[in-house]
Amino acid sequence: MTAELAHADALSGSSAVIAGILDYLKERRLQPGDRLPSERDLAERLGTGRNAVREALATLATLRMVESRPNSGIYLRHMERESSFEALVMMADMGATPTPTEIAETMEVREHLEALSARLACERRTDDDLARLAVILQRTDEVLAQRGNIAKVDTEFHIALVDATHNSVLVRVLNAFYRFTARRREVLFSDHDHGLASAREHRKLVSYIQRRDADKAQALILRHMNRARDYWSNLLADKASKPARSR
Repeated sequence: MTAELAHADALSGSSAVIAGILDYLKERRLQPGDRLPSERDLAERLGTGRNAVREALATLATLRMVESRPNSGIYLRHMERESSFEALVMMADMGATPTPTEIAETMEVREHLEALSARLACERRTDDDLARLAVILQRTDEVLAQRGNIAKVDTEFHIALVDATHNSVLVRVLNAFYRFTARRREVLFSDHDHGLASAREHRKLVSYIQRRDADKAQALILRHMNRARDYWSNLLADKASKPARSR
């Protein structure tokens, strides 16, 4: 977990205040470079204490969503260009729905990180890594046998896979992606067939990692990610077309 995420978790009690500030910024249509109201004004608008507002602003500053300028005030940053990826993760944790563009762009980045993980896992995996992956495969089969949702165990599999790279930076980066996509994977794997297909690919992937066949492992993980990309592209396209049909 990155320092920004740890900081956000430590201040999880102020999430409602953070949400209130973000709603206020959206409502007022503040632009990058605009100055935020004072802590006192925000506290009055949100009906909370100044300490809670100060903590919320500190979190937003850590995530590079706002900027504190000495003897001047708090200013809004350009979120799309300057805020950290953990800002998206925090907002997803708070229940915000990512935009179609954010979903597409994060999947585009993640698929290449997953491909790198597959290659490095083939090169660096240990017997303990393989044993851990085998246990997760078995647990996945058990969940599917009960027609359950494999979202959580799917996350465990991908975390175990990236752990097998023994690259701590890659682990921390992909952990943020897994948190960002947690709610969407719950939706994806509510379809039992998607769960079955994912489990088959996971089992084949482990066999490639065991044989240290990096080319096949990378090709498979890219197909694995493309299947998820196609699912979300089709789902979002259907949602976008519904208002037009209703008219």
